[in-house]
Amino acid sequence: MKGDGCAICIYRAGHKTGLYRWQRLLYIDMHQYWYARIKQLHYFWGMLIGVSLVLAHLATILPRLVAHLDGNQYLFTPYTQWISFNTNPWTIALFLSLPLLSTLSVAQIIGEDARSGFIAHIVQYRCLKHYLLTNLGVSFIGGALTIVVPLLIDFIGVWCFLPHITPNPILNANMPLLPDTTYFASLYYTNPLALVGFYILLAGAVAGMFGLLSAVVSLFVDNRFIALGLGFTLTMMLNVLSNAMPHVAFSPVLLCIGCSPAYIPTFSATITGFVIAIGGLSALGSIAGRRRVYV
Repeated sequence: MKGDGCAICIYRAGHKTGLYRWQRLLYIDMHQYWYARIKQLHYFWGMLIGVSLVLAHLATILPRLVAHLDGNQYLFTPYTQWISFNTNPWTIALFLSLPLLSTLSVAQIIGEDARSGFIAHIVQYRCLKHYLLTNLGVSFIGGALTIVVPLLIDFIGVWCFLPHITPNPILNANMPLLPDTTYFASLYYTNPLALVGFYILLAGAVAGMFGLLSAVVSLFVDNRFIALGLGFTLTMMLNVLSNAMPHVAFSPVLLCIGCSPAYIPTFSATITGFVIAIGGLSALGSIAGRRRVYV
């Protein structure tokens, strides 16, 4: 197959009315394609595991906290007990598994298409560029949702049972959020809900990046376990380096914990690194997709 070779591009030389009808047919078919793919259970294993972890976290802490609310409200607010702000074994389990959970999502679709050869078939009816852009975007969104949904459930859980009181810098001095380990730490004592929203989005962006990484790797190699486990392996290495060389090496998983167990880079450096990573992965995905179809 040479050149772009997509039927839509070729057909543009035909009749405009016929093109419109054909595009409409493809539009309907692609919606059926996505519906048939996304409804499969194995694309939601990552989210289900994440939700199970936060439900276990809520079941572990809430009965004890609710029983001791009288006179201790400031110690038991939604913000001091949310899984991302109150670092505990459940926090470590959820965030360390984030790179793996994000790959157990719709990020698997493009790899399945590549391994089965379906990608070469579908680009006969859709532009390869459009196919790659859509699937890589879906991989990012799917990876992001695997962590966003559990974090939202956990916060809603503590919000429903604990008093909505803004943390106090004196009464909650034993549960501080510091600038060295938390972005916009001052918001914790002024607008903690905004800080919760920020960290949910940050964790979602990191998880989406790992989902995108898995999708791109699956276009280069046919080994499914490499595509699923590479992000997790790299993260474990970065976790060790971030503790061995503070202020030098940083782990994307640790920096998206609200009360990070390691030093975090500046926010501008984080955004710059994230943009470079997403741009680089998107470029590699485009190269790998063309290699799959045309080589």
